[in-house]
Amino acid sequence: MRSTRGALVAALIAVVAIATTAYAGTRGPSASSMLKDNAASGKPNIVLIVTDDMRTDELQFMPKTWELLVEKGVEFTNAISPHPLCCPARAELVSGQYGQNSGVQHNEGPWGGFQAMIEPDQNIGRWLHAVGYQTSYHGKYLNGYEHSRPLVAPEGWTTWDAQLTGIYTYNRGRFFNGDNITDQYVTHTMVERSGTAIAEFSAGGAPFFTVINHVAPHVTLAPPHLPVAEDKYADAYSDLRPPVFDSPAFNEPEVGDLPKSLRRPPVSRERIAELFRARVRSLLSVDDAVAETVAELDKLGELDNTYIIFTSDNGYALGEHHLQGKNYLVDEVLDVPLVIRGPGYTPGTVEDMPVTLVDVVATIADWSDAVPGQPVDGLSIERMRDHNRRLRDTILVQTGDRLRDSTPGWAFRGVSTDRYLFGYRAGEPSKGILFDRRLDPDALRNRFWDPDYRRIRDELTRRTEILSRCSGGDCSHVFGALPPVS
Repeated sequence: MRSTRGALVAALIAVVAIATTAYAGTRGPSASSMLKDNAASGKPNIVLIVTDDMRTDELQFMPKTWELLVEKGVEFTNAISPHPLCCPARAELVSGQYGQNSGVQHNEGPWGGFQAMIEPDQNIGRWLHAVGYQTSYHGKYLNGYEHSRPLVAPEGWTTWDAQLTGIYTYNRGRFFNGDNITDQYVTHTMVERSGTAIAEFSAGGAPFFTVINHVAPHVTLAPPHLPVAEDKYADAYSDLRPPVFDSPAFNEPEVGDLPKSLRRPPVSRERIAELFRARVRSLLSVDDAVAETVAELDKLGELDNTYIIFTSDNGYALGEHHLQGKNYLVDEVLDVPLVIRGPGYTPGTVEDMPVTLVDVVATIADWSDAVPGQPVDGLSIERMRDHNRRLRDTILVQTGDRLRDSTPGWAFRGVSTDRYLFGYRAGEPSKGILFDRRLDPDALRNRFWDPDYRRIRDELTRRTEILSRCSGGDCSHVFGALPPVS
């Protein structure tokens, strides 16, 4: 599979060559001749690049990112967003906590959005700033933050550059410092603003931590509800066939075995094709932005001493199981791209170790020697890679809702193991899903009530109940082998 994707990426580099002039022209002297004082002190820089609603399989349509990050770093092919919705996922990326601990269970409502964040000032920026880092945050923050009063920056950020309006318009917006941006494609805005911060930090000599949030490939909130491509990419990928059309899960014949709340009519094939092409067109501009960020780090002499993390807040269903969107416990929504380039990460390596967005925060704290001000629910990827034994075998996954009912803020709660994806409707353990990835990789058969899987279902229910109440180190367990299929 990897060799096939690599060949496709090589072909795509030629397709999008119209954008490479600016990229090639911005590269400066090699970093090896210009390392900064922070390299000698042992403190690496860290740049976190986040897309919005990006699927794992869309990474192959970003040739520059593939060349500069995937081929120069480690691709984690088993990375998941354990709470796959914008605000809960982004809360995980700043707090290092699952929703039951951060307070953020949905995008909005009583248990959602920025208002639900229990400790907004306990965040990864504050922890790194406390150990000498210069920190900046650019773009989308937590949903509803712009409506908070008083509108203040969370503690710990040297440059707080949250976007307050126009987040999904792709061509305008107002930022925390009062800047208004109009008629500029938003991806250029983000790379320019983050590049200015990186250059200023580099000149100061201290290590830095920068978060860059790109809106692509999120849909606009107004019709036609599609991502907006930059003009030069408006006709790119016009004949590209969506890979999802080759999935047996796309508009699968029978979804009656799913819980009623997950049953949908088949999706429009034409709409999915239109949506997919718009998504990958918008990601071509992010591809340019990644290249510009890498080139800026290289020019400043910081690249060799910088960890670059590329990921998304959640995945996105494009018709698998008749679903479109996010906030579902299916692999297409849970799976996210995750690539790390930096010191000690062997170029071109593929790693299938299960990792999560919550682990990203623990990893950043590990690299920087920062001390989190609250329990962090994930494990450092660095430490997991160094260990010669498993540190956990079961990962909590969950979705939220806005309903004022007996399960405030929760929709489905469950777990993921190497073999199984399991979950049940919060408060209704008789309504759930159980997919056997080994025998059914496309999740076409729900085995929740299959008598042959009864003991497995019971054990996964027990693990869900334990992990749904976990905090800090209690969120990482080695439960042991699951019962065999009867």
